[in-house]
Amino acid sequence: MQLNQIKSKKRRVTPSDKHQLSTSQERCQIHKYLTLNNQNINKSQKYQILDQIGEGSYSTIFIVENKLHGGYYAMKKVLQDPKQINRELEIHMNMNHPHIAPLRDYYYSVENKVKYLHLVMDLYQGNLKNAIRVPLKRVAKQLFQALEYLESQHVMHRDLKPANILYQSGNIYLADFGSSKKMDGSKSLSYVCSRAYRAPELLFGQIFYNTKIDIWAAGCILAELELGKQLFFGQNTVDQIVEICKFLGTPNELEKAELGCQFYIPNLQAKKLSMIFINFVLNQKTDPQLIDLLSKIFIYSPSKRINCNEALKHPYFLS
Repeated sequence: MQLNQIKSKKRRVTPSDKHQLSTSQERCQIHKYLTLNNQNINKSQKYQILDQIGEGSYSTIFIVENKLHGGYYAMKKVLQDPKQINRELEIHMNMNHPHIAPLRDYYYSVENKVKYLHLVMDLYQGNLKNAIRVPLKRVAKQLFQALEYLESQHVMHRDLKPANILYQSGNIYLADFGSSKKMDGSKSLSYVCSRAYRAPELLFGQIFYNTKIDIWAAGCILAELELGKQLFFGQNTVDQIVEICKFLGTPNELEKAELGCQFYIPNLQAKKLSMIFINFVLNQKTDPQLIDLLSKIFIYSPSKRINCNEALKHPYFLS
């Protein structure tokens, strides 16, 4: 074909051409945005820190704004100590349950040669530590539903406490998986969970345990929400054991063997759980079914302690 044959006159741009051009430009812009959002942008520049709202031993919590598409979030900045195993990201990113706070984004940063993990989550009104007059039965049911899901994933939370249960509009959301671990049959640290919510097997130093430690912690949380104060509050580990013994009585020999108890405990008589909940705030009467549910949680032997499925079928949730 000759050159003069392929030359043509300049064609007029039709409305159809304009539409195709517009569509092409739009697709280009969308592709450019997604590339910018997901790959090219430095994620530390994506979020603007507005305020600090919490602090722990290895982490700090901030309110941040997403500068790309707006919206306010909570960001947990976690120190990555090379001497410790950090399973938080691996476990949290695989969680999918309506009562577990979803992980929205994450990235790593290095500051002064120190590595940090940044976890971005939804921003909630508060947590059970600062919530006032929560619907206890609703909260209890949602808590056991979330724990049942963790159990199905073979995950132990290992740090259940009111501050780690987010709350908004009558609903709860489990958060903070910094101490969580998959059950794989290996030895585990016994020094986990805040003392007031620590199960007896942990207090006695057991290194093989399961999700029943979270059931115990859940019971402590529900009792605290009902009483307005912590049920067991010792000044140290030994004192905490004594406080539990004052309530449950001294464990028998079989229970001591299962708990791994290897030291002397004075002989103490158990108290009736119903007596603990008499004449508390405003002289309101505690639901007897709640007391019965707690009596099945506060059991020394983990193998005899109620599980999540059994808890959700308890008459307390049917009334």
